[in-house]
Amino acid sequence: MKTSGIPVKITLDTHINRDGHHEDFELIVFGQYYKKDGTSYFIYDEIWEKGKTHTIVKYIDGEVPEVQILRTGAMNMRLFFRENEIMKGSYKTNIGMFTVEASTAALEYDWDEELKQGQMTINYHFFIEQIEVGTYQLQFTFKEEKGL
Repeated sequence: MKTSGIPVKITLDTHINRDGHHEDFELIVFGQYYKKDGTSYFIYDEIWEKGKTHTIVKYIDGEVPEVQILRTGAMNMRLFFRENEIMKGSYKTNIGMFTVEASTAALEYDWDEELKQGQMTINYHFFIEQIEVGTYQLQFTFKEEKGL
């Protein structure tokens, strides 16, 4: 893969419904956008109290589009999404490795090559070790950041 892509500002709005409670989070980071062989990549780092997490978001275009979110570092998680499917992943903590599952209700992606901006929305039910922990919505907004 190329060592540099298009610099982008990435806004991630996360909406969680869990046990009758609603939580919203917003993360704004700067990263890179690449496209190779029909797959779009968004790569960025998150800085947390416990250290840095390197994140790769892959959108694989195809008859059945798929999204992969791969996080390594202070947080280690692999999530996979296909609309109307249940996909297994993993979540590693200091007490061990857990199997996670995402039952994806909706997955939408759009990238405007001319404007160098796009968005992705994923709605899913999230399970850890087969126990549902909530309903999630991830809303990514990507926009070229010319100042980087």
